[in-house]
Amino acid sequence: MSAPSTRAARHALVERLIATVRVHSQAELRTLLAEEGVEVTQTTVSRDLDELRAVKVRDSTGQQVYALRDAGAYSSESEHVHARLERWCQEVLIGADHAENLAVMRTPPGAAQLLASAIDLSSLPDVLGCVAGDDTVLVITRSEPVAGALVTRLLALAKGTSTSTPDGDSSGLTAERKNA
Repeated sequence: MSAPSTRAARHALVERLIATVRVHSQAELRTLLAEEGVEVTQTTVSRDLDELRAVKVRDSTGQQVYALRDAGAYSSESEHVHARLERWCQEVLIGADHAENLAVMRTPPGAAQLLASAIDLSSLPDVLGCVAGDDTVLVITRSEPVAGALVTRLLALAKGTSTSTPDGDSSGLTAERKNA
């Protein structure tokens, strides 16, 4: 799937890359963007990082990596992504259900984009993407068992009862993939 070449789409891609990959330099970020089909200059990468308020922090191995400004409280990008998803589920998820391979999340008016963004950034296995309206998020998954597992997991996060970890198979969806 190709991304539109707008500044907003590029910013979203940079945010996703920083949240999911340990990016050590602007040159590495340019390479990652090129692999996604987005060719940019070093000046553009520098400007994007500045506009997104990205900073360099030390990760759990002591290496410097880019992180979004509010990610500094976490020891790794995957922990930040997991914490962000958990926080938005707790704050805005008011209900969820699924039918076939589709999961529907309900939020208060105006909050669907926040939850959809957190789900997208989480790069959950077998989640193809999200569409957000004003108070509803539609999540498209590869199968019905995955949609059911996603609903269960997000509702558990909303209640603060999830026991999943942010590394490796944090989604709880891999087992459902095997059963699908």
